[in-house]
Amino acid sequence: MSKGLRRALICLCLIIATGFVILIYDIMNVEVPSTAVREPRAQHVAEVPDIQAGPTIPSYEQPTELEKEPQELLPHLVRLREQHSNPDIVGFIVIPNTNISYPVVQTGNNDFYLYHDINWNVSRAGSIFLDYENNLYYLTDDNFIIYGHNMRNGSKFHNLRHFHREDFFRAHTYILLDTPHHETIWDIFSFFHTTTDFSYLTTNFHTRDTFYQFLMELQRRSIHTTDIVLCESDQILILSTCAAIGTDGRYVVVARLR
Repeated sequence: MSKGLRRALICLCLIIATGFVILIYDIMNVEVPSTAVREPRAQHVAEVPDIQAGPTIPSYEQPTELEKEPQELLPHLVRLREQHSNPDIVGFIVIPNTNISYPVVQTGNNDFYLYHDINWNVSRAGSIFLDYENNLYYLTDDNFIIYGHNMRNGSKFHNLRHFHREDFFRAHTYILLDTPHHETIWDIFSFFHTTTDFSYLTTNFHTRDTFYQFLMELQRRSIHTTDIVLCESDQILILSTCAAIGTDGRYVVVARLR
């Protein structure tokens, strides 16, 4: 075999090997899609966009249907909106002593921020986003729902999976959520693994009794117990992320407004 041919074969092998490394890295860091799917599934699953695409400006108009209280926003939320040029930022969520510390965005659907970051760039990691039916400005809903991808690199809502451990659950007992006008604290009372067969995406309930029964079901499903006593006048926060690639499993953390 000539030296030229041998060099060509070596170069070809290196190119193929590099391609495999890039492919494996891509697979290991891809998010679990469709966290915020509502039934029926076929009508709401967002397709994974071409990750090579450049910055994307949303095709929808900024939602105007959310009523907003005539009072000033929290200063750090104003700064975040200015920093990212994004009026969709409606909050900031933190679970102390974890890497969950992110702005919360919201728009008129649960699809756009599945695959866009807060700068409106296409992103497999998406954003941490509030359900489109919620209103953090008035903070009167029964059930606030925040979604995020379960990223294998440990980012976004990956840490929610650790709540299955008793020691982790006991060490992380509350969630901090800054809304447009308030700094709020939510005490965690439930963690469970479920599938989309169990619907927890209702934001407001027709009767107090129906909501109370929903609270009891969330508490019953928890794999850990707390001494929190729930009542029909409570408000709750649900954090939701996918459990595994290719399944409809979900990890769910539920907390009550303190």
